Amino acid sequence: MRPFGELLDRFLGRGTWAVTVPTFDGPLLPNQRLEEAETLAPLEAADNLISTPKGILASSGRRLLRLQGDGRMEEIVSFPQEITALATARGMTAVALDGEGIFIRGGAHDGAVFKSEANVNLGCVTALTFLSNDTLLASNGSARTGVSGWRRDLMQKGCSGSLLKIDLGARKVELVKSDLAWPAGVATTGSNRIFVSEAWRHRIISIDLTSGQVENVLEHLPAYPARIAPAVDAGYWLSFYSTRNQLVEFILREDRYRERMLTEVPEAFWMAPALSSWNSYQEPMQGSQLKQMGVLKPYAVTRSYGLVVNCDSRMQPLASFHSRADGKAHGTLSACEHGDDLIVASRGGAKVLRLAGVASGQRG
Repeated sequence: MRPFGELLDRFLGRGTWAVTVPTFDGPLLPNQRLEEAETLAPLEAADNLISTPKGILASSGRRLLRLQGDGRMEEIVSFPQEITALATARGMTAVALDGEGIFIRGGAHDGAVFKSEANVNLGCVTALTFLSNDTLLASNGSARTGVSGWRRDLMQKGCSGSLLKIDLGARKVELVKSDLAWPAGVATTGSNRIFVSEAWRHRIISIDLTSGQVENVLEHLPAYPARIAPAVDAGYWLSFYSTRNQLVEFILREDRYRERMLTEVPEAFWMAPALSSWNSYQEPMQGSQLKQMGVLKPYAVTRSYGLVVNCDSRMQPLASFHSRADGKAHGTLSACEHGDDLIVASRGGAKVLRLAGVASGQRG
């Protein structure tokens, strides 16, 4: 039986039962910078961007590609499963495949393979980063689904994710922290603490690699954070799946309705965040998102959104780049600096964007 205080919170809509969503304000004030950005290249399922001296590595489903500054692309290799995460260091490329694990190509640990074991899961790797030439960090989103099942994990209120440290030489995988609500990004800080984006709890946390101790760094985000990429000024680029909205927050608290929706409604038409929207008249409609006189307002409530945020070394927001409800550059799961430019993968928009000069400080 639920405690009286919880029942009262549910009746009054407060505490954990509140459905309020933080607004985009301050450094997160909405704009159209992503929507107005140059399209560097069209790319279906654009994801996992990494800058290298030979060009930009990008993934597209099962394909690993190299993208040049003039938009030319070449396929490096194709895998049997979808690529879910990438990382590079000293001639090595770490590749995570959905439901399979992590594979090392090139360098000192070429051919190393890491798969799920009894006490660690590597079937849902959302992000990778090298801690050193011999140590790899991996965030595993869920123990119950693959990366492609991110919407189901959210709507089932999943919290089975983990942070893992991998000794490439010893072929050993160590569990650093479990019970995370879809850790979607991981970044080093120059110390023993690691930044992790915990998407379903709308926050960035730091985790001590020795003790597993967690500290909140950036809380109450108005969107679901995804990957974290380094910035040249010792800061970070934080990308996002989509924005939050009150209807989804309400559904997450109504278990009977939510369970029926997951069982009876095709996933494409769930009232849940998405990487793109307005692709079908069958999608769920929301009051303020209904078109009036054929026009969709940019400030309308939306299931999909494009957002990349520049943060300082303490993960505090400095500036943001948006594609709003009426835009198409949504589902921005990955970003990286390449020279003076910021490169953004819009998975929902099926393209790679370039914001010229942004990495050199031209962020106005």
